Amino acid sequence: MKKKIFLITVLMTLLLSGCNFPSAKSTPTPAPTPTPNYGMQLYYGLGMSIYLPPTYVAEDIKTQLPGIIETLTTLFGSKDGAVKDFIDDLEGNISWYGYDSGTAAVYPTRLVVIHNKTLAKTPLSLVIYGLERVLRRENVEVDSDTLTLNGRETYRFTYSEAGNAWVAYVFKAEEQLWLSVFITTPANLAVSLGDYDVSVGSMSIAPLPAQ
Repeated sequence: MKKKIFLITVLMTLLLSGCNFPSAKSTPTPAPTPTPNYGMQLYYGLGMSIYLPPTYVAEDIKTQLPGIIETLTTLFGSKDGAVKDFIDDLEGNISWYGYDSGTAAVYPTRLVVIHNKTLAKTPLSLVIYGLERVLRRENVEVDSDTLTLNGRETYRFTYSEAGNAWVAYVFKAEEQLWLSVFITTPANLAVSLGDYDVSVGSMSIAPLPAQ
């Protein structure tokens, strides 16, 4: 289990330490449903939905997975055991991925939402501790807060330095661990952090199918 936690924190670090995914081929997605309350629209992903500004565009992250998997394999030397289990989980655990077409085309704000059933069995404090250890090892200085969003205890990490910025939200819901990461610029983070909080707080998580 400890190795599993370390593997997912490595992935988080890859996402959070400035991995600027290139544009991927757009895939069909249900038409967003407008809502006048937030000036946002409802987007649907795997097992979840989220309100985002209407300028967001859904993409297929699977085109980026080979590079992530190659990095993980290089780090750990094989695709056996826990590494293989983690990679197999990863391919089906991306719930939503896309970008904000209303931000600068050179570096558009991106959002990736990941879920993981196995880690939901681990105390959230232990997952957060593992993530903090990896970030410190990578010399990534982050600010952390504990929020209550939509009644859920949510850990929020923010980073802004040297032209790169991100905010990551970690919480548990419906027997799964959820990670939502907005990858953006310091300027966008400064003006949009409240909107990111609203979006993550708006997330509706579908119950897991009965076994």
